[in-house]
Amino acid sequence: MLAAASGLFAGGVATAPSAAAADCWTPAQFGHNQWAHTQNNPISHDGPYGACDSYAVGSAWVSVMCKYTNTAGSVWYYTDWGWIYGAKYLSFPYGGVTVTCTKY
Repeated sequence: MLAAASGLFAGGVATAPSAAAADCWTPAQFGHNQWAHTQNNPISHDGPYGACDSYAVGSAWVSVMCKYTNTAGSVWYYTDWGWIYGAKYLSFPYGGVTVTCTKY
């Protein structure tokens, strides 16, 4: 056990970045595509996954630029507040989002 611990301190164990961190990204799209209203105390994220860093939004109108379906099949929307999970937290009274988010 002591040998294993000394290997850690000597830098002998390297860790790979988490898969979630690799999936936290900003899309290439900019500009307004549709308005949405937040509901149910949403939080925004740094990427289209719940594991990405998050920030409280509250009740607000948001400008939505694009939508993205992640590998879990969940639809997320990139807004002027960041990524918001759509099924529970956004309503679209003026129509849906037509632009799909793409990575740079």
